[in-house]
Amino acid sequence: MNAQMPASGVEPGPALPAGATTARVDRNGCLVRADEPLLQLHHDLGGSIASELAVPPLLDLVRHCLRLGMRLSRPVTAASPSALIDLWCECAPDATGATLALTRWAERPLPASAVAPHATLPLPSDPHGANIRLDRLGRIIQFNPPHGFIPADAGERFLLKPLSALLHTDDDEPIENPLSIDGQRVRLVGDTRCWIASLPGDAETPAPVLTLREASPLDDADATPPLPPLFDGERIGHLFGSQIGPALRLPIGRIIANAETIGGRLEGPLRADYAGYASDIASAGRHLLALVDDLADLEAIEASGFSAAREPVDLADLSRRAAGLLALKAADRQIRIDKPADDEMQPAVGEFRRVLQVLLNLLGNAINYAPDGSMIWLRLDDGPGWASVTVADQGPGLSSEDQQRLFNKWERLGRSGDGGSGLGLYISRRLALVMDGDLTIESAPGQGARFTLMLPTV
Repeated sequence: MNAQMPASGVEPGPALPAGATTARVDRNGCLVRADEPLLQLHHDLGGSIASELAVPPLLDLVRHCLRLGMRLSRPVTAASPSALIDLWCECAPDATGATLALTRWAERPLPASAVAPHATLPLPSDPHGANIRLDRLGRIIQFNPPHGFIPADAGERFLLKPLSALLHTDDDEPIENPLSIDGQRVRLVGDTRCWIASLPGDAETPAPVLTLREASPLDDADATPPLPPLFDGERIGHLFGSQIGPALRLPIGRIIANAETIGGRLEGPLRADYAGYASDIASAGRHLLALVDDLADLEAIEASGFSAAREPVDLADLSRRAAGLLALKAADRQIRIDKPADDEMQPAVGEFRRVLQVLLNLLGNAINYAPDGSMIWLRLDDGPGWASVTVADQGPGLSSEDQQRLFNKWERLGRSGDGGSGLGLYISRRLALVMDGDLTIESAPGQGARFTLMLPTV
């Protein structure tokens, strides 16, 4: 039997949140319509109606959503010419494009390093090429266009716009990471010539200068680089989050969606054993997708310079969110989650999505290892300069020896059938430490486990 996605080719989902700022994007990533203030942000960054969405993190989410054919939501930070904007974005795909719904829109000042007066530095002029100076946010702060480039006022028109507003790759894809295009063939928007990009010196300087040189036939002849090592672990590691991970998510997502369609008998009657096989395939796919996510997180947290945002968070609210997201998983095993009351609050400082990620990992582990029909508690506490949330279960507990190994990378404590990667707790503790907090455990054999996430309050 051939299982198919719904007629639209995408996964259906609940209605987008009421009162949200909404926008419509076609399957090419071009903005069809948008509410304010998103429309103004799009214009401020050099976009217009029917042009490609000019807010890079939102465009990235739209493309990912359309590739998978699945509804996605995540926190997003975008940069306008005068502020950083934190918001929550939900993206729902359909047959002709995607609808965006933005909530919790909050603006904050640009960091001092982003508005440093590097635009006053002299920028070399090259009659045979172009020079572009960028700030720490990857925005254009100076542009000396090449001879014959139209419009003539481009030096001012593109100021404080993202580099993607001016440059595309030779394959007509917008430049998403300015520091990764050294040596690439690129094109200026509205210009038919092909250019070779060069970012000499230290790419981490406060105001790097990107140089464009017109490509020649000799560039193609000399373009064969030396062969890389057969296995370069560092190079492969840095490619995972940006290339390998996204390439794996698409086929795995399709496998899961098709298996769930078959298992749910949405296409008609099906023998029970075949429905069971489909359920096993979907479950294995979800485990594999979780491993891909873990490896992408591992690459991110082990990269030099990795940091987390410092923003006010409410541990009570995040605990309730985590409990709500995993409520069905717990109900399948008749496990009750005792979460903080709706009017309870516990202020702390951390990064919203990272704290939620840690709590989902802790609560998911508790559900996996607690006995059927048991209880899991989410408890809040605070003290001078700190606040905490504890996830306590009635599982088998851990010996002191296991507790010492628990936060090690790839550590699964001898378990082989639970589908875990052995990375979740390692990543969670690293995230807690990056947020100036910690993740600890109290346990004993036969007495369950208590994992406590501590975060600063100032």
